[in-house]
Amino acid sequence: MSRLIAIIVGLILVLVAVIVAVPMLIPMETYKNQVIATVKQQTGRDLRIDGDIGLSFFPNIAVSLENVGFSNASWAREPEMASMKEMRAALKLMPLFSGNIEIDSFSLVDPVIHLEVRRDGTPNWQFEAAQAAAPESSAATEDGGGSSLGGVRLGDVSVRNGTATYRNAQTGASYAAERVNMDLALPGLDDPFIANGSLVWNGDEIGIDLRADRPRALTEGGETPVALTISAPKVDASYSGTVKPLDGLAFAGEVDLNVPSVRELAAWSGSPLPAGDGFGALSVEGKASGGGNEYRFSDARVGFDGMNATGNLIFRTGGARPYVKGNLAVDKIDVNTYLAEGKSGGGGGGGGDAGGSAGGADWSTEPIDMSGLKAIDADFAFSTQQILFQKITIGESVLNLKLANGVLTANLTQLDLYEGRGSGVLTLNGAGNTPQLKADFRLSGVAAEPLLTDAADFSRLQGTTAVNFSLATSGRSQRDMVAALGGNGAVKFTNGKIKGVNLAQLTRTVLSAATSGWQAGGTQDTDFSELGGTFTISNGVLSNNDLKLLSPLIRISGAGTANILEKTLNYRVEPKIAASLEGQGGKTDVAGIEVPIIISGPWAKPRFTPDLKSMIENRENIGNTIKSIKEDGGKSLLKGLMGEPGGGAPAEGADTGGSQEETKPSAEDALKQLFGR
Repeated sequence: MSRLIAIIVGLILVLVAVIVAVPMLIPMETYKNQVIATVKQQTGRDLRIDGDIGLSFFPNIAVSLENVGFSNASWAREPEMASMKEMRAALKLMPLFSGNIEIDSFSLVDPVIHLEVRRDGTPNWQFEAAQAAAPESSAATEDGGGSSLGGVRLGDVSVRNGTATYRNAQTGASYAAERVNMDLALPGLDDPFIANGSLVWNGDEIGIDLRADRPRALTEGGETPVALTISAPKVDASYSGTVKPLDGLAFAGEVDLNVPSVRELAAWSGSPLPAGDGFGALSVEGKASGGGNEYRFSDARVGFDGMNATGNLIFRTGGARPYVKGNLAVDKIDVNTYLAEGKSGGGGGGGGDAGGSAGGADWSTEPIDMSGLKAIDADFAFSTQQILFQKITIGESVLNLKLANGVLTANLTQLDLYEGRGSGVLTLNGAGNTPQLKADFRLSGVAAEPLLTDAADFSRLQGTTAVNFSLATSGRSQRDMVAALGGNGAVKFTNGKIKGVNLAQLTRTVLSAATSGWQAGGTQDTDFSELGGTFTISNGVLSNNDLKLLSPLIRISGAGTANILEKTLNYRVEPKIAASLEGQGGKTDVAGIEVPIIISGPWAKPRFTPDLKSMIENRENIGNTIKSIKEDGGKSLLKGLMGEPGGGAPAEGADTGGSQEETKPSAEDALKQLFGR
């Protein structure tokens, strides 16, 4: 028995010696030439092995190659499709007898891989010899002649300092990854597959950490739980959910995405956005699902360009532009972010002080860039607490927003605006070289002063406003847009005041001021119960011919123009000291003393000048008006107009010894006091 055991052991030792020694005895050139010939036969490509070949069969089948290159397709840019400084592989021997592949180790050092797609769609990884042999291979498989492996196991698999490029002549896409360092582990198809490492793309290092729990499910068309984390300077993203091979990969799970700048991310990924200040920080959290070219977010929490929203989103890619649709509740919408002004050499408002801009800044001549509107198409239903457009602030609103081919249409079905409410449609057109704007609004109950201040830097009018207007313009700068502004509308102010000028006082002192005119300012105001009219705008000039102002003892009608571009006024108002105590709702054609006034100059500091000629022509009405006021019991109001205390109280220092009849003013005295004499 002992002799038999010794013989068996001796045979085993001889067998091991043969397995180890044979590769040493056979010249490496024999292996090299055989491998090169086999690759040529199978692929039609040339394999280059300039370095040494190492081969062993025990305890594992191991091979090492140095300085290897694999030729590219004849039409490709690079001469070699793949090359590497060194490849080392070790395959466990015994599992092969049971139909399994167990890779003990596999390492690529300095691999360089070039992938390319020709204009007709042919990829460089399609091999002519393999393509020709495909029907035969397929038949062999159907006949059961093909081999089948029961499983695949990966030990230590690594890529060190790799480089990969991809070019597509059909789409123009071009990508390059450098310094690829990856470690992979797959103990078995029923065990988790783990990959982690990093690569450098467009100058930024990207960290990748991937875990797939059931790899076998992917090979059989099923789904597996997956956790993926990608970290890079331009984007951080994590996903936890399931993945299934379906038209690429279908997924459903939780997503957390953070992008410091969408604009920088787009440029980094090879799809730069037009110049501008928008498309900054983006964050998305929520449930995500998708596959192919469509991705859905539900219960999403989105932060974008300082705006925060919750709701549902759908993203579609693959078209001329990305498309997004959803319904969101937003804290604010800042349109100004996408109306970024260019950075040309000239300073803002390069028009200087021309045309009466004294007292206020001129309109900017910096270029307005709306081309950012062409970066994406969108269809949103919004509710928001605030909308910012230039200096105008709109409160709580409900709107439908559509963005297509560079045209943004915001249909505000409800908006709160400076204490009032209304609705309207705003259209921004950035499709062409010249930005366009159109606005149609209906508003009521709006506080006039803050609205006019924010919209046109005009702060001399207070009151509650009802207004409707339709405006349109186009231009490459703010000044160009104001110069091209056109449209029409109607406005009505109630229970307000014109700040900085007291028209009743001006009327009383008309002759004393005739030589120098009046300067508006101070605390002098004109109160009114109703002020309104209609207007048209053409080339930045507003025209009005039916202004009316109603107030106790004063009526004003007016007509003229306001040059919005130059911020100047050329307006004629006709204040009338009326024989009526009625204010709002009163008649405008009552008899009275007319003192026409010309308002001209910059609207920040207008000049008020009496029209003496027209006043004198109307002098016959003065006596009748005073008489009418007296007969209506307005003696105290008349005294107030002429600077005397009303309500029957005597003026300071007055002689009260006379009768009441003696203190009644005559028409002549009234006129003298009215005109400051």
